[in-house]
Amino acid sequence: MADEENGKKKSKGRKWLIIIPLVLVLAVGGGVAGNYLASKYLGNENKTEKKEKTGGVAASKEIYPMNKFLVNLATDGSSSQKYISIKLSLVISKKDASGVKKNQALIRDSVINVLRQKKESDILSGQNATPQLKQELVTTINQNYGKNVVSEIFITDMVIQ
Repeated sequence: MADEENGKKKSKGRKWLIIIPLVLVLAVGGGVAGNYLASKYLGNENKTEKKEKTGGVAASKEIYPMNKFLVNLATDGSSSQKYISIKLSLVISKKDASGVKKNQALIRDSVINVLRQKKESDILSGQNATPQLKQELVTTINQNYGKNVVSEIFITDMVIQ
């Protein structure tokens, strides 16, 4: 009788030694398989959504912030002098970045020359005034530089007083 009880205890102990590792292997395998399937089928949708939502500049371009400009504007017949304080960021190609940094004086001179010819009413009148100013700055900088280095300009700060 004692032998029968020892045999039952040994068989119960052996069952648990088989069941516990089997459950662990199934749990780990199920987790890995679930993760693989989720990343394969759900991962592509998330990546395409991110690509569609993210805007900005292309990978071959970079944004180059300029120091603030403080320029007196052309007078429009009134006796008071108006000033513009403006901060610009240029969108340039990465291959031209070092040249733009070296020739910053040329770019600043181009911007100042354009802004000095503008009146307050030229900059603030209408919906198209700011986009036209941006385009004129891009055209002038590229002409003075000798090639198309600036593709777009962002105005990050502007005050006219």
